[in-house]
Amino acid sequence: MITFQNWQLTESRELIARQYDNLSRRLEVTGELPDGWEWAMLVQVGSAMDVIALEPIEGGVGVTLTEDQLSQNGYYKMQLRGSQGDVVRHTNIISAFIPPSLSGTGQWPTVPSEFTQVERRIRELNEHPSIPGDHGFWLVWDLERHSYVESVFPLPAGGSGGTYFTTDETLTLKEGVLSVNTADAAEQDNTLPITSAAVHSAMGNIEVLLKTI
Repeated sequence: MITFQNWQLTESRELIARQYDNLSRRLEVTGELPDGWEWAMLVQVGSAMDVIALEPIEGGVGVTLTEDQLSQNGYYKMQLRGSQGDVVRHTNIISAFIPPSLSGTGQWPTVPSEFTQVERRIRELNEHPSIPGDHGFWLVWDLERHSYVESVFPLPAGGSGGTYFTTDETLTLKEGVLSVNTADAAEQDNTLPITSAAVHSAMGNIEVLLKTI
């Protein structure tokens, strides 16, 4: 774990990870990080450099490390970078030792990790387009929860972009699918439409009654 205070990093003596660890270790920075900034860790091993985007966590920022980001062993130089629009600020540089492992398939990223991380997020969003919700608002995909959540954007009230339906006892709207509620038998004061099977059954009963007249 790495501690942030007044744009200064302090490394602990805990082992961050070993070479080729994959999705089992985390790089976390805790402390009073100022709000409204985007954070990335600049990493250098020898002449190889990488930029790893960090996501908000409770008490700081962090990321789960991949084998590509840990494909080299030795001393990793690390520097936290904060950006707020055109404003960029860096912390001091710290070092962390990554012990070697006997085998592995990872390769040091040829493209900075932050770009591949953004690419994965964009691909995930494209695979989960917004859908109409049950309460008159669009459901959008949440990248942190990996599930749909209700947005603040109302569904359109008609037009080519879609139609907002007000449901009652005869209609049900669930995950964008509008369904008609039906009854299985004709009953007095029942406002629900009856199924064709119920109509057929009722017609059969009428024919039986007519034969008794």
